[in-house]
Amino acid sequence: MSKVSAFHLGLSVSRPSLRIPGTVACLLALLLLAHMPAHGSETRSLGIQPFLSPPALFERYAPLRDWLAEQIGEPVQLQSARTRSAFLRRIAAERYDFVFTSPHVVPLLTEETGYRPVAATVDRLAIVLVVRSEAQFTQIEDLADTTIAAPFEESLAAAFLKYTLSYLEWPYGSSAPTVRHHHHHSGALTTFARGEADALVVVTDGDLIARLPHDTTVQRLMSLGDGTLVRIIANSPSFPGMTLLASNDVLLGSPELEERLIGLRKTPEGQEVLQKIRHRGFITVEESDYRPFRPDTFQRQLPSMRDAMTH
Repeated sequence: MSKVSAFHLGLSVSRPSLRIPGTVACLLALLLLAHMPAHGSETRSLGIQPFLSPPALFERYAPLRDWLAEQIGEPVQLQSARTRSAFLRRIAAERYDFVFTSPHVVPLLTEETGYRPVAATVDRLAIVLVVRSEAQFTQIEDLADTTIAAPFEESLAAAFLKYTLSYLEWPYGSSAPTVRHHHHHSGALTTFARGEADALVVVTDGDLIARLPHDTTVQRLMSLGDGTLVRIIANSPSFPGMTLLASNDVLLGSPELEERLIGLRKTPEGQEVLQKIRHRGFITVEESDYRPFRPDTFQRQLPSMRDAMTH
């Protein structure tokens, strides 16, 4: 019996000319309550690292949100933050039920919060420092007195740039490049595309970088998302892609979540979800993949993440 029919039944039998036995009235009340929505039902949240503008993030990852909601049987809401620091504070407070973030955050989360990795994307990533294909810059030292567009200061790309620039000696009378940080990668791309920066540091397809020649005397070209042809003058090794983590209570209620996430590639419906979120699939998290991002290694080049989480 639907909520509407139960409601109308209640009206029809409430006429003064009819008397309803107590047991029947109780039964009707129970039927009505059974078909009303549960006001106390919990809405889970999926926190996405702010590497794009919020509208772009929400449009891209809405299919993942819907898939997670279907798997756990509860509604899921997409959330993010304007800055990386705000995002770090929120995950430190375990504000989200799911977190989708880059790998350098994973060791800190697993050690200091109740989040546990579920699966990582198949896609490998790499960081590249690029200039326009026609530019005269051939090595990083040529970028003295120039401007480099970069994402947020706490990002892995910015950390790589800081690490790379810190080892260089600039020509006499020259200064190190000015780094312009942005809230997300797309902001840095826009600045570079407008000609307001001479170089750009950004995260890209690690598999693509691995296929390029390692000889720095050979031009290594790639195309940005808007079709701009750029030349790579420095790059990092490839590393794991984005990682999905979940709170302990979510995992307790959905113990097969990892297996189902990895199995997305095996069904047409799953392949459609992957295509929409622009990832080729998910794989089991390997702890060894995250060792380079432990606090005693590459992560020391980042501004203090613990400070960012608490201020």
